[in-house]
Amino acid sequence: MSAKPYTHASHLRPPQLRHSVMEFGRVILEMGSSALLAPVFRSLPQGDGHTIMTIPGFMGADGSTASLRKFLKRRGYNAIPWGLGRNAAEVRMASLDDFLVHRRQTEDTIAERIEAEFRDSGGKVSLIGWSLGGLYAVALAHRFPQWIRQVITLGTPYGDPRGTSIYKLMGRVYDNRVAVDEEALARWVDYTYSEGKLRVPVLALYSESDGIVGAGIARCEGDPRYVTNMAVMASHVGFPFNPLVFAVIANHLVEPHERWALCRSDYLKPFVRLAGA
Repeated sequence: MSAKPYTHASHLRPPQLRHSVMEFGRVILEMGSSALLAPVFRSLPQGDGHTIMTIPGFMGADGSTASLRKFLKRRGYNAIPWGLGRNAAEVRMASLDDFLVHRRQTEDTIAERIEAEFRDSGGKVSLIGWSLGGLYAVALAHRFPQWIRQVITLGTPYGDPRGTSIYKLMGRVYDNRVAVDEEALARWVDYTYSEGKLRVPVLALYSESDGIVGAGIARCEGDPRYVTNMAVMASHVGFPFNPLVFAVIANHLVEPHERWALCRSDYLKPFVRLAGA
């Protein structure tokens, strides 16, 4: 299958500096808001018990998604960690192509775990990937739709990584003395969509105030028949702790006729309004 056309020129604006600076302060507020809204969460749709695997972001481990799994378990799901330690901690890359090799190897390992869970439970597995974890999840959905029920991604940088605030710091991908390898950047972006046909629903959550991933590269460009891109109000670090994100996830995991009207809660109205939802 041929790769998707590579377009990036108008999407390279990194996040605003004020959003980047406020990241860690905002995540504390998001954690506190989730605790405050716990009574509201009890009115969200109840899950059907199927397995959901959480995949952490770059340099994140299972502890970073523990709050999200706890929330999902309370909604009635079998929420499991990816169990592979810290994401990309061992990578010492000289180029994006080196990282692509790592991505493929990581996906293969995740796929083994998904297949095992599928065989044990008899049901397909949903994936929730945060940031880099979302790239794995969507690529896996293209490759292994027979095992995957749906995918939700949180602040995932689908586009040109120069649209992030930490591009220059992520392992020093390129030597600053040489020109940027545009072809390697194209391969990095296109890889997510390049193998297999998408037959799995994908919900891509992104934030206009994300301090790490610019909104211009945060939308999934998979088959639009299966992909929904939705803006929420969240910091990048706060995605797996954010109360609105929790509510949207719980709502999306169930059948449409079972979904809860988010805006009917006075507690969530400010979040929904400010997110543009």
